[in-house]
Amino acid sequence: MNDNRAPDKTGEELYRLYLDGDSDAFEALVRLYEHDFSLFIVGIVHNLHEAKHIVIEAFAQLSIYGNFEGRSSLKTYLYTIGKNLAMRHMRMRSREAHIAFEDVLENVLGESETPETFLQREESKRLLYAAMRDLKSDHRAVLHLLYFEDMSYLEAGRVMKKSERQIEGLACRAKAALKRTLESGGFTYV
Repeated sequence: MNDNRAPDKTGEELYRLYLDGDSDAFEALVRLYEHDFSLFIVGIVHNLHEAKHIVIEAFAQLSIYGNFEGRSSLKTYLYTIGKNLAMRHMRMRSREAHIAFEDVLENVLGESETPETFLQREESKRLLYAAMRDLKSDHRAVLHLLYFEDMSYLEAGRVMKKSERQIEGLACRAKAALKRTLESGGFTYV
């Protein structure tokens, strides 16, 4: 066994020293278990890169929480932390890998919507938002309040500090300006 990984003290002794304030003791503890512990985690996750992250997280939990009570060896306790982290990682990876394309489409598309109609709808929204950016600020504001926030003319008037009648006129001019902007951009109505 390599002397660099196997200090003269046991894991439990090093951990007690660490809890008493000796930060070098924790480094020695990591050196004591790191190699074999990493191999153990690689055996679960089958990926060296992911295993390294799990090993680091397990040692971090041991360092931060400090709740080892001595009911087992420190090595057993550490390996249990690592196994639990690795299993959680595998469950998360499994969920990600088993998401079916149809499930993704179902979440993105409406019930009776096809990918083609979805793309058309998204393109129409993109054109609408681009045209809205080109409007004067009052026109943009009144259309946003009325159609995106679903406010009444009275409510929009309160927000914009205008009368209901002023909002009606402003909305009429804003819709006409939006129509002109959309048509000049090549938008066609369905």
